[in-house]
Amino acid sequence: MTSTIPLLEPDPYVVALKQVADLDRQIAALSAVRAERVTDARNHLHRQAPSDTSTGGPVWSTDRVERVELFTELAQFTRRTEYRAATLIDTSTALVDRLPATLAAVAAGAVSWEHAEVIAKHADGLEGDALTAYDARLAALAAEVNPKQLDRKARAQVELAQPSTAVERAEKAAATRRIYVDPGADGMAYLTLFAPAPEIHAIADRAARLAAGLRAGGDPRSMGHLKLDVLCDLMLNGETSIPGATRGVRGRVHIMVPAMTLLGLGDEAAILRGYGPIDPATAAQLTAEATSWRRILTDPITGRILTTDPRDYRPTARMIDHARLVHPTCVFPGCTVPSERADIDHTEDHAFGGHTTSENLAPLSQGHHKVKHHTRWQIVQNGEDTLTATSPAGYQYTIRPEGRMKPAPKQLITAATTVTTVDAVTTAAAAVTTPEEELDDCPF
Repeated sequence: MTSTIPLLEPDPYVVALKQVADLDRQIAALSAVRAERVTDARNHLHRQAPSDTSTGGPVWSTDRVERVELFTELAQFTRRTEYRAATLIDTSTALVDRLPATLAAVAAGAVSWEHAEVIAKHADGLEGDALTAYDARLAALAAEVNPKQLDRKARAQVELAQPSTAVERAEKAAATRRIYVDPGADGMAYLTLFAPAPEIHAIADRAARLAAGLRAGGDPRSMGHLKLDVLCDLMLNGETSIPGATRGVRGRVHIMVPAMTLLGLGDEAAILRGYGPIDPATAAQLTAEATSWRRILTDPITGRILTTDPRDYRPTARMIDHARLVHPTCVFPGCTVPSERADIDHTEDHAFGGHTTSENLAPLSQGHHKVKHHTRWQIVQNGEDTLTATSPAGYQYTIRPEGRMKPAPKQLITAATTVTTVDAVTTAAAAVTTPEEELDDCPF
């Protein structure tokens, strides 16, 4: 008598995990191909030898023009941020030109693109035998650890390869320190500090100590919330110890609130400049504590901002304010720098006959202002506060105004246009105050 052992069905959970790993290997292999295509694009652009297109000021080198054109073009074409596009270019060219062992490991699916980014980042400055040894060693290590673990090992490997340059590399890295803001959901946002590690750890330690003290005193908030709240309090209400820094400077925000919402008669969202719509409760809290108000007139049909109160601004200030209101951020495609920190640029260069009018002004971050003048990027105004940016490769991107209120309800516009001539004449005859006097009690 013979018996057979029934075959067990594979565990679907294990099967799914294996499929994820297989897809990761395929993605890695495709990433290696992408690295080669990115490097091809760089080489083709290099053969075009793009040069500085500006008419004055410091001249950019061909290498700088080439790099800026490539990462701005790639960022728009692939919907990446310029930082991520530049990282993709740097990693790709490092793998193809300098790190053959790592590129082979990525192509084989043994090493992920995230691992490759770590290896390429720390390879900067290594040459000759030191670079060859680093490449072989890190390509092997990457198959055994995650990217965060690999980062520590890569730094250690670089220190072993060239310990004499540690101070120089630290100084170079410190020069890239920065702070940036990214919007989150539901009225939240991210504040990122990229700074030397000792300062960051000291900040985190101080927050933890202050939070622990409050917690020990009976504060019911969680440690996580306490650490964040004490840091916010320190940054908004504390004083700097940097010599020469102005004391007593307080942070400020700009919020645009529709009149009907302010009066409790409408539900249109308020707009926090540099962020976007915010909830009515937050808007009410901010407006209740507002230190100043500015009246803004909008077209009731389109919602387009027409002008600011002429009593508040000189002509030049009014045009600048208009540009920043209709475009809360830099108008270069993909840029998120708030217009308050941007230059107000003559879209058509003033030196070539561009007029100083609201129709020819738009905010450009300092970096993108230089890109516009030094590279083949072109920006034109189309009217109605809409612009078109054309990349060096000929692709076009439309930039539409964001600082617009919702148009007035159609029934309200209809009612306003059906007022009889008799009523209009009567109203005009009964008016005994000037427009300025009528606005004396206006809160906005």
